[in-house]
Amino acid sequence: MLIIDDTIVKKYLSGQSPESYSDCWIYYAFDRGCLFETPNSSNCEWVAELCGKLKSQINSFIPRNYDLVKKLFPCFDDVANEYTIMLVVGFPDPYDAMVMSHNGTEYMVFDLIQFGRDSLEEDYSCHRVLTHELIHMCLHKKYPVPENSLYHEILDYTAFDEGFAHALTYPENIYNFQFDDCHKIKYGKAKDKLKIAWEETDTKKQKEYSVSADTGDYWEKFASISGKLYLLKNIDNIYEIYNNGWNGFVNKIINDIN
Repeated sequence: MLIIDDTIVKKYLSGQSPESYSDCWIYYAFDRGCLFETPNSSNCEWVAELCGKLKSQINSFIPRNYDLVKKLFPCFDDVANEYTIMLVVGFPDPYDAMVMSHNGTEYMVFDLIQFGRDSLEEDYSCHRVLTHELIHMCLHKKYPVPENSLYHEILDYTAFDEGFAHALTYPENIYNFQFDDCHKIKYGKAKDKLKIAWEETDTKKQKEYSVSADTGDYWEKFASISGKLYLLKNIDNIYEIYNNGWNGFVNKIINDIN
C-alpha cells in the first residue's frame, strides 16, 4: 500500500503560518531557487474535501492497464509499496504532480491547489496520475536518468520515459485504443516539431526545446506526445520497444510512417 504523508496540507488546513512548512526540501528540489508561494487560505474548504477524496483513492489504488504494466514492470507492486505520496500546497502553476528525490529516496508530491477544484468532480480519479508517476519510477530502475546528458540524449530519454508513462495511462483499456484520424494528425504535428528540435544546432534554442519537449499545454509537449502516440500506434511491439531501451528512440519516431 502506498504511504501518505499529509503533514504539510494538515498545517495549511489548520491555519498554521506558511513559515511552518515553507522551508521544506520539496520547494527547493528543482534547482530553481525556492518555488514556494503562500497558498490562499480561502481555498481551505475545498482543499480539505479534495484531500479526503485523494487519500481514499490512494488507499484503493488500482493501476491503469494493470496486466500490461505488470508485464513491462514486474517490480511495479514492490515499487508502489516503497513510495510515499506527499499531499502539499504552496507550489506555483503548473506544479501539480511531481516525482522528487531527497537523500537517495524518491517521493511523489501532489499539490492539491494545483490539482484544482475540478478534481472534486465525481468522475475524477487520481489513479491515472498515480500509475503515470509509478511507471516513471519503475522505468528509472531499469533505465536511470542519464547524468550530464547531451542534447540529443535528453530528447531521446524524454520521448521514451514520458512516452511510456503517457501511453500506458491514456486509454482506460489500451488494447481497445483506436489510432484514429485525430490522433494521426496530432502524431504528425508532434513528430514534425520533434524533427525540427532534433536538427536544431543553436545551443540557446536547444535549451528551449529541452524544456518544451515535455512542458506546457498537453498536446504541445512534442517529445512526450510523439513518444506516446508512437507507442500506441505500435502497441503490438511495445514490449520489444521497451527492452530495446531509449537510445535511438527519437529516430524510430521520426522514421515511422504515419
